[in-house]
Amino acid sequence: MKKLLEKYLIVKYILTSYAKTLLISLAVLAAVFAVLKFTGWYAGIESALDLQYNSPLILVPLYGFAVLAVLCFFVGFLIYFYKYKRPKIKSRFYKVFSSILGEK
Repeated sequence: MKKLLEKYLIVKYILTSYAKTLLISLAVLAAVFAVLKFTGWYAGIESALDLQYNSPLILVPLYGFAVLAVLCFFVGFLIYFYKYKRPKIKSRFYKVFSSILGEK
């Protein structure tokens, strides 16, 4: 797996972007669940919602993670091309704005 990631850096950027975002999302969801569970609000919400397989509380996170995967694909794709596929010759645009950015 490591050889594959070294050979195809774009896969590495996509997977790391997805993993980091997924971990942050899961941590936030776990924190919200813990707060609801400790305050006692979760039992009331669970009985009022009548969760089933086609419930919005099941489908929205499922679709959200699918959208997150697509978004992370594009972020990884952009990072890869920004970092590794830049032209070697600096353009006139770079020369004009490098003084503004404080670069030499």
